[in-house]
Amino acid sequence: MPYRINTGLKGTNPTLQICDASSGAVRLAWEYPRQDPALSEEDQELLTLRREEAIHELFRRLFMLTTEQYLKGEISEGGTMRSAFVQR
Repeated sequence: MPYRINTGLKGTNPTLQICDASSGAVRLAWEYPRQDPALSEEDQELLTLRREEAIHELFRRLFMLTTEQYLKGEISEGGTMRSAFVQR
């Protein structure tokens, strides 16, 4: 299944949305966490840890989506998308 990738900014925070191109269903939605200058140093460190975990989770989910496409035969071993309009 081909995907449509939307990127943008909400204020100064980058966002990413990956949608199924045929159904339009959102498969992944991610927004970089906002920073609050009033947070204590300990809370800022915790937020930094959560941010790193969110980035790792994003890449894990992208890997899983790519693996799903590969197993369904929608992408070749070279990483190129196969046409969704070609009858098999």
